[in-house]
Amino acid sequence: MQPVEYAVIAAAGIGSRLGHGMPKCMLEIGGVTLLSRLIHVLEPVVRRIHVVVGYREEMIVDLVSRRHRNVVLVRNPHYRTTNTAQSMALGARGCKGKILFLDGDLLIEPRSLMSFVSFSADSDLTIGVTPSISENPVYAHTTSAPGGSMIVTGFSRTDASSLEWANVFSGNAQFLDEEKDYVFNRLERHLPAVAFPLNLREVDTVADLVEAKRFAQELAAIQDVSK
Repeated sequence: MQPVEYAVIAAAGIGSRLGHGMPKCMLEIGGVTLLSRLIHVLEPVVRRIHVVVGYREEMIVDLVSRRHRNVVLVRNPHYRTTNTAQSMALGARGCKGKILFLDGDLLIEPRSLMSFVSFSADSDLTIGVTPSISENPVYAHTTSAPGGSMIVTGFSRTDASSLEWANVFSGNAQFLDEEKDYVFNRLERHLPAVAFPLNLREVDTVADLVEAKRFAQELAAIQDVSK
């Protein structure tokens, strides 16, 4: 058993599909940025959070300096010519043990993430999957293992499935070193692998953003009921 101690959030990309002229993690839903929402969810479950910045990094630097002083910022000066996997690998440098890797454009239900992190302690590699809702999903194909665990057997951009790659996984700190392709392409080389369901929304397009705002209202209603 090896608990997850660090989280690396990739937030260096340009977010060209959405076209808002800012890092997607700086989008506000209900007056709170996606990045602040992620940090608030992660702080109770990991020891340290690294955020990899690049495009318009000054926006994230300002937010973190004012509201998240314990977060470590890592610069990716080559964000225009590198991808998410390379940003994540950069963010994990100097870390040891198991890391939670995730994109910065996610809105995650807190209990879902806490369960994922707890489950990940008993697995060398855990891949997050979520119901297929986003506009441009990478579908995840799964099967059941003896004992009831979910296993990812493949990814596809065209062969539809009820689940999609959630852009969250846990693995060792060196997992993405030297990777030049997409994160899910690296994961494919380690399949079959254990999966765990996450309740989240990813924001890549305008339609995704509309759905994320609806999802935020749903989460707020759940929180109000639980008070």
